[in-house]
Amino acid sequence: MAPFADSKDLVDSPDAIRARFDEDGYVFLKGVVDKDMLMDVRSRTAAICAARGWFKPGTDAIDAITVAQPSVEGEERYFEVYDEIQKLEAFHAVPHHPTVRAYMTALLGDSAFPHPLSIARLSFPSNETWTTPPHQDYPNNQGTEDLYASWIPLSACPVELGGLSILRGSHKFGVAPLEFALGPGNRRAKLDERFEQLEWVGGDMELGDALVFHSLTMHRALPNRTDRMRLSVDYRFQRENEPLTSGCLEPHFGRLSWDEIYRDWSREDLQYYWRDKQYPVVPWDATLHPLSEEDRKEAVRKWMLWQRELRDRRASASEDRKLPSQ
Repeated sequence: MAPFADSKDLVDSPDAIRARFDEDGYVFLKGVVDKDMLMDVRSRTAAICAARGWFKPGTDAIDAITVAQPSVEGEERYFEVYDEIQKLEAFHAVPHHPTVRAYMTALLGDSAFPHPLSIARLSFPSNETWTTPPHQDYPNNQGTEDLYASWIPLSACPVELGGLSILRGSHKFGVAPLEFALGPGNRRAKLDERFEQLEWVGGDMELGDALVFHSLTMHRALPNRTDRMRLSVDYRFQRENEPLTSGCLEPHFGRLSWDEIYRDWSREDLQYYWRDKQYPVVPWDATLHPLSEEDRKEAVRKWMLWQRELRDRRASASEDRKLPSQ
């Protein structure tokens, strides 16, 4: 991979940062997000994971050193943790913080606002099968194509921890067709020769760094080859008066209601704030998210194989814990 180009110095020059974004489909911004805020979210998130036995006993939860076998979206044991994270006021407050709003309004203008659908990523190590494949966000969110994601790690994120990689300039080729893949979203983009001529960029990230990319920009996660969970958050922003789909106004995965999420919050300004914004709600287009019958069969086959592999790993780990000490 080629390294990310740092665009932090362009935040105070909207025309310049927008020109770079329009050319590359992303901007990488070093040290722009409040670190104390991010550490607070990390601490709260890690405590929830630790309470479910995901982290190594005797270690500080903030270090996120895993002992549990991987758990992923779609499993109830994953959602038991994720639902608690979705209730965190601090997690939902991040995209409203002045340090985040500064670079998002530089890119999108003063009417930029975040979707209430906020996403936390809990990436286990030793789970390369489930590493997020190359994809675009647009088929998942829809609405306006000028939807920008702000991806923020909750710690230093060296390449080996499994950060993101961007296919620079890939937003210029429209919506790519999809096929099944294991990983978040269960879809991967089919990359034709136009995309194959482009360059993947990436690199180490530090706490406080942010990566912003267009809804049509191809991106992927890198495998987590450490002993720690990669904790990150991402939020979607758009301008007022541009369309969105109703799912973008709901909690991620739709398992909880907003009233359940807001039950113990102190800040009323973060609750239902989008109702004061102007935007048309447009229908979801299922033709942008199809899988062929062949893909569906492959999905069942791969899911069953992965579940069998995971059961074997969990059984082996359980047996190892039962062995007498030497």
